[in-house]
Amino acid sequence: MSRSIPTPSTSLQEEESLSSARPKVVPHSPRYITTATFFSAGLANVLSAVCTNPADVIKVRQQLLLTRTRASFPSIAAAMVRSEGLRGLWSGVTASMYREGTYSTIRMGGYEPAKKFYAKQLGFGADGFGNKLLAGITSGAIGAAISTPTDLMKVRMQAARPDGRPPYRTTLHGFVEVYRQGGVRAMWRGIWPNTIRAAVLTSSQIATYDEVKIWLKGGSLNMHEGIKLHLTSSMIAGFVCSAASQPIDVLKTRLMSISKMPAHLPRPNALAHLGELLRNEGPMALWKGFGMCWARLGSHTVISLTLFEGFRGLLGVKPL
Repeated sequence: MSRSIPTPSTSLQEEESLSSARPKVVPHSPRYITTATFFSAGLANVLSAVCTNPADVIKVRQQLLLTRTRASFPSIAAAMVRSEGLRGLWSGVTASMYREGTYSTIRMGGYEPAKKFYAKQLGFGADGFGNKLLAGITSGAIGAAISTPTDLMKVRMQAARPDGRPPYRTTLHGFVEVYRQGGVRAMWRGIWPNTIRAAVLTSSQIATYDEVKIWLKGGSLNMHEGIKLHLTSSMIAGFVCSAASQPIDVLKTRLMSISKMPAHLPRPNALAHLGELLRNEGPMALWKGFGMCWARLGSHTVISLTLFEGFRGLLGVKPL
C-alpha cells in the first residue's frame, strides 16, 4: 500500500492555515510597557519587603545603638523576641510596604525611562555604564524625595520599643501624629541623607545588575535570559549596593528616628549629626549593622529583581 507524499503546494497551504490559526502578537504600546514596568517594580518590591522585614528591623535597631559597642544581630534578635515575641520581627511591615509601593515603584520603574532620556538628550550610549549610573541616580533620588514620609514612618515603627508598644497605634495614625507635631517639614525629616542614599543605592544596584547581565551573557560564560542569569546578576548587585549605601543609611536612620525635639533646640542637621556620631562612636559607627544590611538588602535585591523580571515576562515586557 503506497503512502501519498505531500506536494510542496500542499505543505504550504497547511502552514498558511496553521499560521492563520495562531493568535496574532500585537506589539504593546509605549504607555502599556511603561505602566507594566512600574506595576512590576512596585509589586516585586512590596513582596520582597515582606519577606525581608525581620532583617530590616534588626538592622535598624543595630544602627540606632548610641555606643561604641557593636551588638551582634543574633543578640538583638533574641532580645527582641523575648520582649516583643515573634511579631516583633515584623514591626513596621505595613509602613515598609507603603514605602516600597511608592519609593521602589518610582526608582525601579523609572530607571529605563531615565536611561532612554539621557541617551537621547545628552547623546550618551544607552548601554554605557555612565548612562546607567546617571539613570539610577535620577530615578532613586526622585523616588526617595517623594516617599520620605513613608521611610520615616518605617524607621520609627521598626525602632526599639522600651515599653513593648509601638510608637503609634497604626501606620496611618503615625502620619497624622507626625504632621500634627511638626507639620509638613517634620514628615520630610532626613530627606537629604535619604535622597543621597537612594541615589547611591539605585545607581549601584540596578546599574550594576544591568551591566553584569550584559557581561554574563557575553564572553565565555554565554548565559541566557532566565532565572539563573537573574539570580547571579542580582546577587552581585546586592553586595555592591549594600557596601556603597551603608554609611548614608546609618545617618538617615539616626535622623529619622528622632521623634520629638525641644523647642529651644535647633532642628537636626545631617552634617552636624555626622560629626557628633564620628566624635562619640568612631568611624566604624557608619558600618553598624552591615551584616544585617547585606542580609536584608542583598536578599531584597535578589528577590525584587528576580520577581521584577518575572512579572515583566508575564505581562509581555522584555527583560531589563
